[in-house]
Amino acid sequence: MTQRNGLSNFAIFLTILFSVFVLSGCVSLSNTFVSKNKVVLAEQNPSQHFEQEVMIVRISQVLLVGKMSNEERASLHFERGVLYDSLGLWALARYDFTQALALQPKMAAVYNYLGLYLLLDEDYDGALEAFNTVFSLDPDYEYTFLNRALDFYYVERYNLAEQDFLAFYQRNKSDPYRVLWLYLNELKFKPAEAQKNLAQRAVGLSQDYWGTYIVQYYLGKLSVQELQAKAQQFATKTATQYAEILTETYFYLAKQKLNMGQIDEAETLFKLAVANQVYNFVEYRFAVFELSKLGQQAQAE
Repeated sequence: MTQRNGLSNFAIFLTILFSVFVLSGCVSLSNTFVSKNKVVLAEQNPSQHFEQEVMIVRISQVLLVGKMSNEERASLHFERGVLYDSLGLWALARYDFTQALALQPKMAAVYNYLGLYLLLDEDYDGALEAFNTVFSLDPDYEYTFLNRALDFYYVERYNLAEQDFLAFYQRNKSDPYRVLWLYLNELKFKPAEAQKNLAQRAVGLSQDYWGTYIVQYYLGKLSVQELQAKAQQFATKTATQYAEILTETYFYLAKQKLNMGQIDEAETLFKLAVANQVYNFVEYRFAVFELSKLGQQAQAE
């Protein structure tokens, strides 16, 4: 699921991922996209981000030589920040968002980005303050409901997370990713109802979203093998990037393994989500975040 936000330090995990694959021939996972000698990853094309890179150059040139108002300059910093974010250059994105905010202190979208960065840095209180600021500026800023819910979710304040996840869901009941996050949250504080609620919400989901098939898998209506076959078909039929489909799939498979206590398998799947390099997807960002948390837990043991 795409949303324009950010994270840093992903290179560490890519390095770990590929070193693990080279040394061990990949971890063998039953009933996943990973087999003993094969991993399903999307092909990476070095030129696929060419347009974004050109836009960054053009915006940079205008910022250097152009005469404009503070509002116009803030807008350009914001747009360049969004482009940096989409390329995984989060430190540069964060700089541009901060510059935009200095010029225009009431940009709700900037607080949304910065709040997510703070969340992913595990500054939960700072993130919450930023998200609350978004709502003070724009009470209907949709994706901040998701981001604030994730803040509550990761500090185990599941009742508060539920309120924001529900508000996010109510704004588009056909979006399976909103349903998936509601389910993951409900597993934590009312597990007896989570599966029933997932089944009820699944009825209204759109087949235009790949995540609808992930919901069907969660409900036991598709096997992993069937899910993999549908992933290839969906990418061909919709022209959706296969990397996006795989990023989402690996992330939600990893969350399932994590909830089952299968830490090693979850870790491998999170790394596979990262390996597809869809930097501006929620699933990519939080795969890196989950890996960081797993690393901290391993060091503490």
